Amino acid sequence: MSAPVIPGFAFVEHLGSGGFADVFLYEQQWPRQRVAVKVVRPDVPLTDREKYLFTAEANAMARLADHPYIVSVITAGVTAEGGRPFLVMRYCPPPDLGVRVRANPMAPVDAVSTGIKLASAIETAHRSGILHRDIKPSNVLVTTYHEPALTDFGIAGHMADLEGDNDVRISYPWSPPELLDGRSNGSVASDVYSLGATIWHLLVGRSPFSIPSGDNSTRALSARILHAAPPATQRPDVPPALDRLLQQCLAKRPEHRPASALELARALQRIESAAGWARTAVAVEGDRPDASVGVGQATGASGSYGPSGSFGPSGSSEPAEDATAMKPVTVISASGPRRIAAQDPSPPGTDGGEERAGVPGLVWAGVGVAVLALLVGFLVLGGNDRDEDPGVVVPTESQTPGDVVPDVLTEAVALTGSRTPRGVLFEWRPPVPVENGDSFSWHRDDTGEYGSTSRRRLLVRTDDPVCLDVRMTRGSDNSPSASQCVS
Repeated sequence: MSAPVIPGFAFVEHLGSGGFADVFLYEQQWPRQRVAVKVVRPDVPLTDREKYLFTAEANAMARLADHPYIVSVITAGVTAEGGRPFLVMRYCPPPDLGVRVRANPMAPVDAVSTGIKLASAIETAHRSGILHRDIKPSNVLVTTYHEPALTDFGIAGHMADLEGDNDVRISYPWSPPELLDGRSNGSVASDVYSLGATIWHLLVGRSPFSIPSGDNSTRALSARILHAAPPATQRPDVPPALDRLLQQCLAKRPEHRPASALELARALQRIESAAGWARTAVAVEGDRPDASVGVGQATGASGSYGPSGSFGPSGSSEPAEDATAMKPVTVISASGPRRIAAQDPSPPGTDGGEERAGVPGLVWAGVGVAVLALLVGFLVLGGNDRDEDPGVVVPTESQTPGDVVPDVLTEAVALTGSRTPRGVLFEWRPPVPVENGDSFSWHRDDTGEYGSTSRRRLLVRTDDPVCLDVRMTRGSDNSPSASQCVS
């Protein structure tokens, strides 16, 4: 495979190929660094649609380039030979996260932390009006600092333009039901589903609805995604709250999932807090200026980079206080290190002025010795009685932040079922007093049917045995599931 010639970049090796592009490792000549270059493959027809997708990817990644968990784009262009569009991106050494966890799934603490970081990236994209629409483990790279970095915005869409899409490229194992059956071209809820499926994959090493050594064809996967209940990870070290949260992300109906990527991140933070794990920060761009920047600085004057590399106000009549300035070098002979003179008498002809110049140095040396002696005496005689240094704050209790929203629904509903002439009647009693906005999510194990209600009973019209799972939902908090079967 021949790599295109790109001025200013030297080809190193081929990294991989995707749906319509190849990725190469290049050495950028100036400033010197290794970069990943994504180039549309020669065998892909350059239709207006392909050009639009590539341009959209470049623009999306450029808008999100400074996010710590998104692969940043450096530049873009078109090859001189063949006119193939290319993107120059930050290089993240292979393999991707999907390959890394295939044989060695992540520990729950690492999977949750990674999920929070990716949710931060996705929330930032959503706030910029960008849907990713192809979130999956192979689209998560790992930086040289072992941090996840979301990439491949090649089929990303702008929220305002999705209805006009005639086709949507999808990755079946991580795609939600509404994308498979054509009800949606992508939404915040579909990205949340794909992120939940990705976190599930990090814990298990495969996508949620794939079956080891089973039929994992597109048709079989689609059927399970559309009709089968969201599976648990079946890992004993996974907190039950995490299993429930991931099952909520994989809900068939979009309204049953966390309402946003940020809400999912907060729920993962609560799981960290409950488990006693280190808290992972949510990195979402704010809409307020830095509090340390004055109003005039934030909005008043534009800035420019000076020749020394400092950033200061443009056109200012006074130099910035922290600007780098050129200063003439002045050598003061008395400031250099001195040799201790020998005890010989001064040779004849020594100027008396030089002897007088050394006297102040001896005086200051004597003063320094005296001060040092006083300080040592103070530390030895009075150091045991002095108070703690007021400049050091010693915490008296844990500084770990509390839950963003405390878990209230820690117990399952009390569920009963009985057969009546009209069918099977399930009734339940909530574990806590009901508040406005509370709901109850139910799931039939026999048909895979889902639903949500504010009532405390459900009539299933069937003569066959039926099992029902019910849980209470309050915002992003969910109770454990209660199960009841009636034959």
